[in-house]
Amino acid sequence: MNAIFERVSVRQYTDKEIEDEKIELLLKAAMAAPSAHNQQPWEFN
Repeated sequence: MNAIFERVSVRQYTDKEIEDEKIELLLKAAMAAPSAHNQQPWEFN
């Protein structure tokens, strides 16, 4: 619950590169997330 109540808006981003391992981990987490009726309508480009 703390993550919800202590959230902040980000309006500026850095040009820092994101490691491939982190991107892979995020994509795996997104693919493992449940979807309605297991339709898996997501698409990653």
